Amino acid sequence: MPLILAFLLFITSCGYKRVNFDDKNLKVCVDDIVINSPQPTLLDTLNRYILDSIIASKNKLDCSYKKNLDIKITVLSFSFYPIGYSQAQRANVYKVSIKIKLEIFDKEGKLLKRQKITETTQYFGAGLRADIEKRYAVEELAKLLQIRIFDILMRL
Repeated sequence: MPLILAFLLFITSCGYKRVNFDDKNLKVCVDDIVINSPQPTLLDTLNRYILDSIIASKNKLDCSYKKNLDIKITVLSFSFYPIGYSQAQRANVYKVSIKIKLEIFDKEGKLLKRQKITETTQYFGAGLRADIEKRYAVEELAKLLQIRIFDILMRL
């Protein structure tokens, strides 16, 4: 009897969940990220966080002929400089600033949205290694851009 009851409970708990494939989900392609200065750390970090913002907005990454939107990002200015120093005279507070131009095109190439985004943040490190702390500071900046781009994509 307990075996039959356990079997019935197992069968009734099994089921399927309907998956809703809305047509509202867009297929988005990040066409290009243009940076005029050689900043590989910035390019990698921007790529990662921008692609994450597209996925978080429930859109799909697709650069095939089925795409709905093209996104082009141009970095107009990027600055990174120390503003504070530790007792050992090593930089431990950094100010990072970026200004980008975001352009969104439809599949025919018609401009849907053009917006300039400026973000500035500070990063407080330990003053140990500048290259590692520079990467963390750029990631903090990219997280702010991710939120802005997510908001823009949700309003389309």
